[in-house]
Amino acid sequence: TILEVVKENIIAVYKTVSYQNTVENIARTDLYSELNSAEYLYGQGKKTIDKYTTSTVCMFKITNLEETNKEYNRETGNDMITEISKFISGSISSEYVFVRYMGPKFAIVFSGVDVDAVVEFVQELKNNIENLEIEEVMYEDEEDEPRYVKPKLNFVLTTYYKGTALESVTKKLEEYLDNANANESDINNI
Repeated sequence: TILEVVKENIIAVYKTVSYQNTVENIARTDLYSELNSAEYLYGQGKKTIDKYTTSTVCMFKITNLEETNKEYNRETGNDMITEISKFISGSISSEYVFVRYMGPKFAIVFSGVDVDAVVEFVQELKNNIENLEIEEVMYEDEEDEPRYVKPKLNFVLTTYYKGTALESVTKKLEEYLDNANANESDINNI
């Protein structure tokens, strides 16, 4: 009976390690943002994050991306993703983990930084990004003057504690953004 329990525990550990290796190796780079995917966050990124006892997890959503894709075109939406990603990448430390989470959602983990220290920076970042003007991508046969669109972002922040489930934290943030009013463009701390 004891050997059977030990065998089951060894199998459970093996499956967990195998799953972890799969998650760590499945990370890929997003075509438009040139950022790592969410899988990177849970694998390689978590190693950087867990160097610190606490970190701030920030998730944001480009709330007008779908509208931009419909009203202008998908290429203009892709340019919006690219410009926002470049702007943020150039504004944050390499110790921070910045990924394209899924669709219009992105995550930044401010490794070792308290939420209160991040709020002002995120507010400034949000203001700067929302002042960007993304030029409409025009097709060769179009003769109209190009229009411009400004991104709209909704941010949510929370604290991550080393040793807790990062997936649960990001899931909670994602649910908040998914259930927020489509016109909401704030910075919330949950």
